[in-house]
Amino acid sequence: MLRFTPDFNQQAITIAVSAFAWVCRREISLKIVLLGHDDLPSLYALQRVISAAPQHVYSAFVSGDLPMHPETPHDLLDLAKVDARLREQFRVSGRLAKPLLDAGILARPNTVAGLGLLESLEPDLIISIRYRRILRSEVIAIPRLGVLNLHSGVLPDYKGVMATFWAMLHNEEMIGSTLHRIVDSGIDTGPVIGIHKVPADYGASYLANVLRLYGPGCEMMAEALQALEKGREPESTAQPPGGMYFSTPTTADIKRFSARGLELSNGRELAEIDAPGDPVAADPGQSEPRNT
Repeated sequence: MLRFTPDFNQQAITIAVSAFAWVCRREISLKIVLLGHDDLPSLYALQRVISAAPQHVYSAFVSGDLPMHPETPHDLLDLAKVDARLREQFRVSGRLAKPLLDAGILARPNTVAGLGLLESLEPDLIISIRYRRILRSEVIAIPRLGVLNLHSGVLPDYKGVMATFWAMLHNEEMIGSTLHRIVDSGIDTGPVIGIHKVPADYGASYLANVLRLYGPGCEMMAEALQALEKGREPESTAQPPGGMYFSTPTTADIKRFSARGLELSNGRELAEIDAPGDPVAADPGQSEPRNT
């Protein structure tokens, strides 16, 4: 019978423990589909997601332009022009990852063609940030880990479009972002994983306040991703009844906004964006439990 010396046994144990630790440290690579919009806040937030978890395999799509309503307020058209200029500056700055530079347009995700494209990618997870299309049950069923959405508003109080605008118009002391699951075709109605709030800055523009939300918001997303990588489902809580759904502001709404000395944008909002991966230069704010 073979006999091993104590030193040999200790070495064997050390090697086994080291091998086990190496296996535990290995980064799990998921296939992730990113759904966003071709605007500055969405590209910035999606880049934060990629920077926080670069080991995953990403495919990115934007929602494409919606038909412009003839009664769209001129101020919103001006906001879109400013955003387009800032977005292009951000795009050429060298800070966007290749999946975002190569992003395709997925304007009709629920059609046979859209479903076929998503199914062909075999995603483990879909992440939606500012995607301007409603996902139906057939899309939601594709990724085995489901769909996560990062909403730039506190749910359930501020569902819908331009939540930060409405919060500022209502003179809220705090604004925030909500990470939640999409489980059906309801808009901003899914179970909440976490909410992060920061003080509203009424000396800054609406667009600047929106950008400030995505640093901590994407940190919540990164924590949820870490849980999924470990095979754990991020804990979530059903939204309480109530809350409000807000649609696109009218000209009268924007006049009320401006009458309070507030502005939608000023063209200097890129100052809100630090180097990729760094926290957004803002008050750290307060977090509600993230349940990851």
